[in-house]
Amino acid sequence: MPTIGEIANGINGVVIGNKNRIINNITTPEDIGDDSVVYIRDKRNYKLISGKKCAACVVVTFEPDVKNNENFDFIIIDDKDKDRAFIKLLEMFSENEDRTPGIAENTVISNNCKIDGTASIGSFTTIEKDVEIGKNTVIAENCFVGHGSKIGDNCIIYPGVKIYPNTVIEGDVIIHSGVVIGSDGFGYSSIDGMNVKIPQIGGVYIETGVEIGANSTVDRATIGYTRIGKNTKIDNLVHIGHNVTIGHNSIICAMCGISGSVKIGNNVIIAGAVGLKDHIEIEDNVYIGAKAGVMEKHVKRGSKLLGIPAIDFRAEMEFIALKPKLKEMYKDIKRIKKHLGI
Repeated sequence: MPTIGEIANGINGVVIGNKNRIINNITTPEDIGDDSVVYIRDKRNYKLISGKKCAACVVVTFEPDVKNNENFDFIIIDDKDKDRAFIKLLEMFSENEDRTPGIAENTVISNNCKIDGTASIGSFTTIEKDVEIGKNTVIAENCFVGHGSKIGDNCIIYPGVKIYPNTVIEGDVIIHSGVVIGSDGFGYSSIDGMNVKIPQIGGVYIETGVEIGANSTVDRATIGYTRIGKNTKIDNLVHIGHNVTIGHNSIICAMCGISGSVKIGNNVIIAGAVGLKDHIEIEDNVYIGAKAGVMEKHVKRGSKLLGIPAIDFRAEMEFIALKPKLKEMYKDIKRIKKHLGI
């Protein structure tokens, strides 16, 4: 376990107090205890720990009240670095499971697979023929990797993930439990009054640094690839349709539905439960608020949208503010019309 001095060095902080004290864990302000460290983002949260008597370490972005909290040791960090420092602090106390390289018992490994010696394959996982798996990649228990798929270095595939054939996953990708990559796109054509399935023969391409949350689905392309760009982060319970293209460093929150052939740019933020119509294009740096339904064929760079159908964010907020007054306004209009004999 690290000392206060070691923690301070890791987060570029300055110690007030005993830098040699060993810290055992990180806690919330409500659960602060002896030999723990707590991160206080602002002075409002500082009130939650003020006056407590435990011998703990407190990380703050402001000048602390040392006189009235003599039992605490403090680490002061620059306010501009508070997010980076918080991430570093969590990393110091994270308990990542150590996986022994190798292939566990009760796995099925087909012919012509190239699995790096540093990779770890969990029990009851099936890997079909011609699969490639890179260095230090972990594929946990009860997973399936279809034939011809390629998984790069330093990936983590959690239990129960299903990866259909001909999927490409670059390095440093995290895929959480229950995710399905490469299932058929929802493509049908009405012929003679019947829904006829359009064969889905493409794949999925996931670039470096992507993370996909639990129970999300990414459909394979009809032709070519459904593509998720570098460092994009996808929450739980998200559906990504066939032939969708998502750019770099975008964020898609839980319960979103992205219809087929949508093009999403770089640095786009899509809040929870948003629905996107098929074959639309969203340029870079767009923000779409929660539960919006986007119908526009082309959303311009830097737009902020909200509502169903989605319109300019401020315009929708003004409309929301008017909604409680509509009933009374309607009554007023009826009275005016009656008075005028209309």
